[in-house]
Amino acid sequence: MAAALTVLGLLWLMLGEPRVQVSGPLKPGDTYDAIKIALAVVAGVGGVVALVVAYRRQHLSEATDLREYDKALIERFGAAAEQLGADQPAVRMAGAYAMARLADEWPQERQMCIDVLCGYLRMPHAPDPPTDDQALASWQREREVRVTVLGLIAAHLRNGAPASWQGYDLDFTGAVLDEADFRGARFTGGDVLFVKTLFAGHGTDQIIFDEADFAEGAHVYFRLAEFRSGTVRFNRATFSGGWVTFDSAHFTGARVNFRDAAFTRGEVPFEGAEFSDGTVDFTGAIFTGTTVNFGEHHLPSIYRTAPPARFSGGTVDLSQVADFSHPPRFGLQVMPSGLRLPSGTSISDLA
Repeated sequence: MAAALTVLGLLWLMLGEPRVQVSGPLKPGDTYDAIKIALAVVAGVGGVVALVVAYRRQHLSEATDLREYDKALIERFGAAAEQLGADQPAVRMAGAYAMARLADEWPQERQMCIDVLCGYLRMPHAPDPPTDDQALASWQREREVRVTVLGLIAAHLRNGAPASWQGYDLDFTGAVLDEADFRGARFTGGDVLFVKTLFAGHGTDQIIFDEADFAEGAHVYFRLAEFRSGTVRFNRATFSGGWVTFDSAHFTGARVNFRDAAFTRGEVPFEGAEFSDGTVDFTGAIFTGTTVNFGEHHLPSIYRTAPPARFSGGTVDLSQVADFSHPPRFGLQVMPSGLRLPSGTSISDLA
């Protein structure tokens, strides 16, 4: 209606504001003005019809283009997923790149694409290389595909990534990781699950979280994870407000380094963790605000008590920390074997 009135008004102005005598006999000029008005009305109605038809045509064209675009994205998703399931490692690797590219270009379904990549890593994979030459070659090729997938995910968690995946859920539950570089990643939200993940590096192969930032809003679970061998590094990592839990994790042989890490805010519980071998090294770390808890903890919301960490052979080295103004809690009266504290600090000080 508004469009019709606008068109009629413009035509009336273009025709010189014609007027019709409202009383008395009609003059020849009045007839002429009436004809002009009638023509203006016809032209106005035609213009409105043309506008409506053009709008509908454009709307239908845009809807068709959108459907075609969505169809193309769905087809690309299917093709990438099929590549990830291929027999040839090179094809699987190409599928990983294709799925990551699709996640960048399809924000509405980015989480679904990320879920597929994480799902690939959760597929069974032997933690140790086989002795048979042919089986070893196959194991190494599959390992390269997995390292590529992890690299793609980590690259999208760093600041400056063309398309950021920060804040999305990442599920590595039960995965076997023997090499991954999360250096400089920022965990800012979502649930990042390393639940029951096996960390089993070989030789110089390492899992690296150096300079990573576990920021406010992050929920990172290393619950029930096993740190079996190799080195897992959190050197210079910042725990600045998130919730990063190692509760009930098993430290059975790996070297886990928190060298120069900064624990400034948030919570890092180690309740129920078992230290039976290996070393957890906090050299140079600063504890200025994060609640780090190795002790028993009552969870009133679910009426359960989380047991304290168990020390049965591993080493937790806090002897060379840089700042101990907000030390971890242990809730123990007797110094357990394997726990090293700064000079002058007793276990009772950390109750």
